[in-house]
Amino acid sequence: MRSENFVKTVIAGLVGQLWLAVPAMAQDAANPKPDLERVVVTGIRASLESSAATKRMQDGVVDAVSAEDAGKFPDTNIAESLQRVTGVQIQRNNGEGRYISVRGLGPEFNNVLVNGRTMTSDTGGREFSFDLLSPDLISKALVYKTAQAFLPEGGIGSTVDIQTARPLSGRKGHSTVVNLSGSYDSNSKKNTPNASVMYSFANDDRSFGVSGSLSYTDRASKQTKAINDAWNYKDVSLINGDLNSTNLTMADVTVKKLYIPQSYGFQEENERRKRLVAAGTVQYNLTAALKLSADALYSRLDQKNAVIAVSDWNNPVLLGAKYNADGQITSFLRPGSTFYANNPAIAGSGNLLGEANSNDMIVKAGDRLSTTKALGLNAKWALASEWNLEGDLSTSRTTSTSPDMWVVAGMVPKNGDVLTFDGTPTIHFGDNIADPTAVRAHAVAYGQIENGDDLKEGRLNLGWDHEIGAFKGLQFGLSTSRRKVDRTQWNSDSWNAYSGYHLALPSSLFTVSSLDNIFGTPGAMPSTFLRFDPYAYMAYLNQPAQIAQSNDPALYSDKTKYPNGPMAIDYTKPSMWAVKEKVASLFVDSKWEGDGWSGNAGVRYVHVNSTSLGISRVLLSAVKSPNDTTYILTYGPSTVNSVENSYNNLLPSANLKLDLTRDVVLRLAASKTLTRPTLNQMGVDNWYGGRYGDVQTGGGNPYLKPMRSTNLDVSLEWYLSKTNYVSAAVFHKKVTDFLETQLVDVQLPQYTEIAHDTRIRNGQQGKIKGLELAGQYAFDTSSSLLQGFGVAANFTYVDASATRDGGTTSCGYPGLSKQSYNGSVFYENSQFQARLSYNWRNHFSVDCGGGSTLPRTRAAYGQADASVRYNVTPLVSLYADAINLNNERMHEYANNESQFLTLEDVGRRFNVGVRVAF
Repeated sequence: MRSENFVKTVIAGLVGQLWLAVPAMAQDAANPKPDLERVVVTGIRASLESSAATKRMQDGVVDAVSAEDAGKFPDTNIAESLQRVTGVQIQRNNGEGRYISVRGLGPEFNNVLVNGRTMTSDTGGREFSFDLLSPDLISKALVYKTAQAFLPEGGIGSTVDIQTARPLSGRKGHSTVVNLSGSYDSNSKKNTPNASVMYSFANDDRSFGVSGSLSYTDRASKQTKAINDAWNYKDVSLINGDLNSTNLTMADVTVKKLYIPQSYGFQEENERRKRLVAAGTVQYNLTAALKLSADALYSRLDQKNAVIAVSDWNNPVLLGAKYNADGQITSFLRPGSTFYANNPAIAGSGNLLGEANSNDMIVKAGDRLSTTKALGLNAKWALASEWNLEGDLSTSRTTSTSPDMWVVAGMVPKNGDVLTFDGTPTIHFGDNIADPTAVRAHAVAYGQIENGDDLKEGRLNLGWDHEIGAFKGLQFGLSTSRRKVDRTQWNSDSWNAYSGYHLALPSSLFTVSSLDNIFGTPGAMPSTFLRFDPYAYMAYLNQPAQIAQSNDPALYSDKTKYPNGPMAIDYTKPSMWAVKEKVASLFVDSKWEGDGWSGNAGVRYVHVNSTSLGISRVLLSAVKSPNDTTYILTYGPSTVNSVENSYNNLLPSANLKLDLTRDVVLRLAASKTLTRPTLNQMGVDNWYGGRYGDVQTGGGNPYLKPMRSTNLDVSLEWYLSKTNYVSAAVFHKKVTDFLETQLVDVQLPQYTEIAHDTRIRNGQQGKIKGLELAGQYAFDTSSSLLQGFGVAANFTYVDASATRDGGTTSCGYPGLSKQSYNGSVFYENSQFQARLSYNWRNHFSVDCGGGSTLPRTRAAYGQADASVRYNVTPLVSLYADAINLNNERMHEYANNESQFLTLEDVGRRFNVGVRVAF
């Protein structure tokens, strides 16, 4: 906390210098000094100057991040650079930026393009994984915050266009850049290598150019978590006694509806992530009027995760429970087998009373092998003096493979556990959870998942540049795309073969390991726990001698149903869903310009047709397991389902830019936008899980409609030099049919109790409005004390109101932080460069829960990053980067911070390397 406050103080002080310097900047702007010589700007200033120029020349509200030089993007991850843009926040995967949110709208509401083309994703949805790309090949990233007719539809939050380096935009001749570095992760304490090389060539008359890049990233990380899966509001059986009580009866049991933590445990994840990215571009100008280009991209991400957790499932039967005035459990005892043996009248009462609690060791799926291939062709043809034509064809395909694994072994404790949930949660285990001789078999879910995303798109734009007074021309365009997202899953179909903790396991399967205490509070986390190899565990259970002790030996030893044993994946019975989407759109956009003003106005028409289909087995029955609180599920034969959906939308947009003075720009914008449902949300699949007393179901929803928004934007920008500016913007969005995860209680014929069904549904409507403030200033003309220093800062405030079924709710929109800001301080001269940045966002809703489950809220998060560069020669430089200097941790809770859900520690990351250009 002390280091975090120091970072904030340093940045706040220097940001204050920006606003104190505004009068001086205004004087400089009013009395510009004549250029005595041409100054070549490089490094951080070059990046800021390029970004400011891009922002200023646009008709709409646009922000940009630019590379400082070839192969020198400002951060080690593209998403981490974009978080410096006003109104942009990121979501991290093990400490590395993966997704972005803009103006409070999550990843699926932001349209991400690469060189103007849509890229497929390994998520099965529309959200773009920025960790699939290397920042070395990027020259600029544009963030369009207001809609324009020529932009592809789909981004209510924004449209982000990532632009790769173009050979004809660089210098003539041959040029090569090599980056070599090593990364160190503070949690895993491992060093890993990284390397990249970029080559570019342009001939003397710049009619032909070729560029290529190859990047390899290797990263080892370790993540430690404390986890409670959910807070539920349900009937709880309260036993009046303690762990030493004997001969209690049902008269000592009362039932009360309370908020209860579903579980509590700890997880450790050791990850190794290897990424290979190759890209190439060829540009050829056949004539001055006809220009051709081709782009190719290949990305392969191999992510290996060893995820092990220890967890206790809290049956709603508590001993000596305490709760506050709001009905929230604050502490309780989990009775063990000794307590029930001493109280047979309670143990034999049926229902969940008498059900043994457990301390589980769980191995979860975490591996991710993702491959993306993309190819694009572009032609620009100046037909005549006023007419130009552009055609673009592209294809992109992403495939990914990952195990579907939830493998559980556990202990039935003899003694009870003591838990508290009032502030920092604590747990005191009555038994040794690191005793390998006490482990027994439990539930096993094992399978394989393959995802595919295939996209083909083409567009044709015709431009007419013609002046009739203020009218400057028209642009027409039509585009079409065909996209298919599919998912195939195979399972072992033996979840309950050994559930119930009745089969003892050999201690040789388990290894005692230490566990980091991320709370630092005694008793908050155990010092040791058990690891195990899930494949060795399943191989042991697959032996005939063990199958004879399963819950149904006759079933699981049947070779016609389980030819390779119950633990083996059954590849003859796949579950599959696919969503095919066809989109056709056309637009017309008009250009206008007068004395001190310019703008555009247009409309985009979109027709969408989708087909959701799937092959899955029908659930016939759900019967309570004889040894456990889980259900034994029986499925019938596979069936094929298909659902079609279509809709049309008309999306007008207008942007007006007014030059109030030579350096002050006012922008006004109005538009209608939409975001189509994420394709993996539209499947016809269903899944079933949970336990007795808490049945969980979910799946896809092929009937989803697009989310729609009506938008108004106003922006005021004051440009004080080529690099320096301050700006303010306000925006208002009126949204309908917002897409969000909703939990709805349903009655299914296979179950005797209510099931909690979780899936994406069209939910609330409401308003999102906000304010953005931004500025950047390089103290190049200041006193010698500040010479070389610079500062950039931005602040975003978002106010949202939402109305769901049943009225207005305070939960708001998932992913929306009310406040966020970013501050950067830098120093740069001809040889040395340093930057310190701090990015902060307020708490936000992850999902709003539903049914008996409370919302999930992510606490405020602030992270400090730093970088230094030293130019040994004009061609050789050394650099070092530090990510998460203040060691910030992600924290989640339910309605309030005493309702603990998650604390996650990813540690710090350091990168040291050398860059050589020749």
